[in-house]
Amino acid sequence: MPETPTPTNDVRLLIVNADGQYYADELARQLPDLAFDWMRPGEPVPARARDASALACFASALNDDLLAALPRLRWLQALSSGVDGIADHPRLPPGIVLTSAHGIHGPAVSEMALTLMLALARDLAAILADQRARRWQRRRQPLLHGKTLAVVGTGLIACELAAKCQALGMRTVAVSGKPRQVPGFDQVHAHGALREVAAQADFLVLLAPLTQATRGLVDAAVLAAMKPSAYLINLARAGLCDTAALVDALRGERLAGAALDVFEREPLPEDDPLWSVPRLMITPHIGGESDRYADQVLPLLIHNARAWAAGDLSGLRNRVR
Repeated sequence: MPETPTPTNDVRLLIVNADGQYYADELARQLPDLAFDWMRPGEPVPARARDASALACFASALNDDLLAALPRLRWLQALSSGVDGIADHPRLPPGIVLTSAHGIHGPAVSEMALTLMLALARDLAAILADQRARRWQRRRQPLLHGKTLAVVGTGLIACELAAKCQALGMRTVAVSGKPRQVPGFDQVHAHGALREVAAQADFLVLLAPLTQATRGLVDAAVLAAMKPSAYLINLARAGLCDTAALVDALRGERLAGAALDVFEREPLPEDDPLWSVPRLMITPHIGGESDRYADQVLPLLIHNARAWAAGDLSGLRNRVR
């Protein structure tokens, strides 16, 4: 059966985001007939916004009180590429149309991966410690050129990172659901070859979605296959890697280092043992952040808001369900 269009007079969009004013100004300029409101996360929902049939937010802003305040909600635009924490929210009403911001994170996450690769390889932490101690100590400076990048995942971010690394003279390999040719990669192998791929890696970067097939994919056996001079970087989801096994490898000096941007518990508690693990760099889930984030999301938000207002559900981009 064809999907029932949404009447244009039944549309109101609520944006819950710290950049809401920017989105609101652009929406007012480009979609002057659209009714919308914005608020910062944690603020009370304005009375007029309680009629909203559409919501744009991150998973971190979605809570029981917000959903309870929007009884007419029928479309939710995630401002993130992933929808975990939204699609599986226990209070999200059934039948909600859900769209994501998939496709905008390539520049930010790939640049973050390169930042961490360089920081780990060149021991930036020690260089900064020397500066704070006013200590002049020259250190060996390894190159990325000639090294091997191995990526778990072959999505848009992975391809962008691979292209950047090839430009730096690196060899690029990946593991995915099945072997195939993927732009930016010299070779792509199936998940079953992960140990063999990990053994070649100077940098093993995790950029895959978290699914039943990928949960715990990087386990103790995969870590044991890596070279003692290699580094692991996780910019995807914490569940991809056995964190306890990674900690054991770092404490046992079986890996040169690692960087984690994602964790099972976020924010990472002050008393979490990960803070004191040697050769582990911790970043607070900022891989997808950038000073251009709102600019990158805006075209998608404008397009989908226009389609929703017109009742064109088939025109919604990045529809998850």
